[in-house]
Amino acid sequence: MTHRVFSALFAFLTAAAAWGGTVCTTGTLASYEALGSGGCTIGGVTMASFGGVPGTAGATEIDPTTVTVTPSGGTANPELTFSVNLTVSTPPLEEVIFTYTVSGPSFTMDTITLSNSAETGNGAVTDIQNYCFGGLFGPDGINGCTQVNGSLLTLDGIQNNDNTPISGATLLAITDDFTIDPGPPSPPPQGTASGGTFSDQFNAITSTPEPGAFLLTFSGLAFAAVRKLRASHRSF
Repeated sequence: MTHRVFSALFAFLTAAAAWGGTVCTTGTLASYEALGSGGCTIGGVTMASFGGVPGTAGATEIDPTTVTVTPSGGTANPELTFSVNLTVSTPPLEEVIFTYTVSGPSFTMDTITLSNSAETGNGAVTDIQNYCFGGLFGPDGINGCTQVNGSLLTLDGIQNNDNTPISGATLLAITDDFTIDPGPPSPPPQGTASGGTFSDQFNAITSTPEPGAFLLTFSGLAFAAVRKLRASHRSF
């Protein structure tokens, strides 16, 4: 009997691992792009298909291996935070622009936040997010959405967060365009801009347990069953 309980627990753990897929962990934007269409999960939400898209003409591309990605939250509030440690003091501006998809339960809110940036003179740090709720963008990560689409804007020191409601879409296409711009040399003063942290957070309606919580509950029940079986054997 004990053997059967452990066998059932092992089977459940195997199934749970398969169900959860690859869990999102801290890495670089390049490592997230390498995940491909399978992506990774935050709770019951899948972040996938990360890829760079063409940026502003004349801009210098920020190396995706230097962009740190930190996941947080769960099924009800998955979040990805992107950090760039870079200071630009002369033109051209530096930019990282990339697209990805978010899929899971019914989403209700999309929020972007910009922090830890600094500027002098004509410098500016911005993050623009283009979104497509319920559909996908074309190859350029901006056009081609035939569903609800629009953009959110953050400009450090002026507007550091922005958000929009979502009417229950279960698939989101997201494109972030993050720029560090020292500004034009004329009129003076020539500026500087230091990159910082920008984040995408999504709120969702969920009535099902997180995979981790479900796993802990099942493990606790299995452990209790094993203890009860051992106690019953000792009573004979």
